[in-house]
Amino acid sequence: MPMLLGTKGEDILQWRASAQLVDKLEAGLSSKWGRSSAREADSFLCGLIASLQEELSYESQFDHETAALDRAIAQAKAPVDLQPLQARYRELASAHFRRRNSVLALCGVCGHLHDMVLTRAAALAEERMLQLGQGSAPIYALLVSGDRGRQETTLYSRNRYLLLHELDSPRFFLFSHQLSVALKEAGVLMGDDMLWHGSLSEWRALLGAAAPHRQEGGQESFPSPLPPFATQSRPGPQPIPEWNWRLEAMADLCFVTGYERLAADALSAAARAIQEQRNREPFLQLARRVIHLPLALGHFGRWRLQRDGEHKGELDLEEFALAPMVMAVRVLAVYAGVHGGGTVQRVRELLNKGALDVDLSERLLKAFQCFMQLRIDSEIRSEQNGAFSNPEEFSQELDARLRASFEAVLNLQKIAYQRLVAQG
Repeated sequence: MPMLLGTKGEDILQWRASAQLVDKLEAGLSSKWGRSSAREADSFLCGLIASLQEELSYESQFDHETAALDRAIAQAKAPVDLQPLQARYRELASAHFRRRNSVLALCGVCGHLHDMVLTRAAALAEERMLQLGQGSAPIYALLVSGDRGRQETTLYSRNRYLLLHELDSPRFFLFSHQLSVALKEAGVLMGDDMLWHGSLSEWRALLGAAAPHRQEGGQESFPSPLPPFATQSRPGPQPIPEWNWRLEAMADLCFVTGYERLAADALSAAARAIQEQRNREPFLQLARRVIHLPLALGHFGRWRLQRDGEHKGELDLEEFALAPMVMAVRVLAVYAGVHGGGTVQRVRELLNKGALDVDLSERLLKAFQCFMQLRIDSEIRSEQNGAFSNPEEFSQELDARLRASFEAVLNLQKIAYQRLVAQG
């Protein structure tokens, strides 16, 4: 029987965490009641009730403000109008995190915001086509790969975006141009970010690494806007990304907006490709590289610090903590036949399949929580993507917690090596 709401009966990790929480509460209350008078007990309960009411009021206000922002996003007149709405949403999410320190809650809020913005940007791109006399948008599906696909979206997450269509037509290339412009104006695509686009057959070929090589240059270039009803020749195909890109695209993929049937076909193709390629040499070569990624905690317990630049003397937890952990869990999950889900879900599925034991699984979940909390703290401070922390500012408790987290990831890398390399 589940110990708390949201706990599944078969989930031993959640069961253990819930049991530990209840034991602590029971011990704390028993200790207090044992030395308190009736008046003191009544005062304690009244204070507890007042605190709960205050927290419920805060949650209600938070829901009210985010709902108002949802309506504003859905009614935005232009992609550029979405930027200040996102900024306000992030302010609310940041304040909520400071109060709750909940990674799960923040990722849920930021994932919802991401999808709202993407959906509205796509709708505005469709409207712009009609306004320019270019016709209605073709059948398409917009998918995202990366943090959002793993349900790990934070305040300034960066993702990869894939636009799929059924049939080649001038309208599709006009729409891909309008959507790319809308996503840039909305602040979703930045710098060298690109919107991959292609047909379902091209997507399947990309997944199988069987498509012909395309022209060089990752960032697509578009010609000047065409007059109404003018047609556009089919642009040259986009370059095939490296295998690491394809693995993330296959494993960390989700549908956001467009036609569900087309998206379902694309997701099914990705799942089949993973099943077919998980024992082949390209995947195993990538797995070997991933397993040996360096961590921020080096030999003899020394921190691997940035040597120069803006973050000199700090830890890059994105490159030397989160990325090695997420990638190692991903390749181990793919090898074990676990498809989809985020890092937390994959750890649990690996536990269920016997690839990880209970102790390491629990330590990995705590490590992921620790890394993500530090990443979110860094994003709140800098208001940009990245996860930098200064170890000189760590408390003794945080330092010990972080070192234990790296020890768990190191153990994960050793197990992945034994399963994917030593036995291969």
